[in-house]
Amino acid sequence: MLKKILIILLKILVSASLIFLLLQQKDISLNDIAVQFKTADATWILIGILLFTLSSILGSFQWYLLLRARGISLPYRRAVSYYYVGLFFNNFLLGYVAGDAFRIYDISKSGGNSTDAVSTVFIDRFIGFIVLTTLALLASLLWLRHIASTITLLMICLIFIGWAFAILLLFNQKLAKKFKWLFQFFLSENFFAKLKEIYQSANAFRHQKKLLLITALISIFIQGLRILVHYTAARAAHVNHIDLFYFFMFIPIVALAVSFPISIGGFGIREQAAVNLFCLPGVGGSPEGITSMEFMAYLIGVAGSLAGGIIFILRKKHRPQENNEFGEDMVAPELVN
Repeated sequence: MLKKILIILLKILVSASLIFLLLQQKDISLNDIAVQFKTADATWILIGILLFTLSSILGSFQWYLLLRARGISLPYRRAVSYYYVGLFFNNFLLGYVAGDAFRIYDISKSGGNSTDAVSTVFIDRFIGFIVLTTLALLASLLWLRHIASTITLLMICLIFIGWAFAILLLFNQKLAKKFKWLFQFFLSENFFAKLKEIYQSANAFRHQKKLLLITALISIFIQGLRILVHYTAARAAHVNHIDLFYFFMFIPIVALAVSFPISIGGFGIREQAAVNLFCLPGVGGSPEGITSMEFMAYLIGVAGSLAGGIIFILRKKHRPQENNEFGEDMVAPELVN
């Protein structure tokens, strides 16, 4: 318990320090940010919530397909509820890890294998990160002559190469075995054994190329919609002069940075990354405008995930004891190549 409390306090310190440094280094006026929120365009906020909701529905369907592929068959409505609970805790607890942990817990309690549950959440995230990086790389290559910083392009390329190598490790067991010593060195024997089980479960997806293609296509729409949420947040905060393609270049990098669970809800990291990217020469962002935009995007995400909190509060304390209580729609055919 003490360890968990210390970790939470450390994350709060990281978020607070990053926000403080941002305000000091960029000379951002809290009054200017407050004014932008008071005069925010409600129409753009509503559009952002609708886009986020649509992306969440698609995201829950993508995860539902992955669950079926691992033999975890449950009604789509239940997958949606679990997904939304995960979204809610992503926003209100300690970042992506917290929400994913709730998804895994819910599937395990519903009779699913915990190892397979972890592998579906991992693949779900994995595909999303790859698509984010690919979108950023394509956007920067399409508008190469407009890029204000070659360092940004280099950063995107390095991230893309990293994910490409991760794909090889995930789906090529021979290559992965050459690096297992690295994990054995840092991890305990029991933890390594569990990690190996999760890897094998995730690796099994290599036989389902059709499923991977379908989920990748769905993920393109999901990530595109969530990038547009930031664009609507910018318009709501009256940041109207930044071209849309910069959002497709920079927001994936911001999202990847926020995915590291070292702060509370990504606070500090999100704002620092966005300000440093959108305020590059030639892009046109101002520190206070971009800070307002990112906080607005966060609030849109919070509003779009509140349903998960309601579901978590209202659902029954006692889960079904038998899987057949889900009903006949528990049984679903597995996607094949």
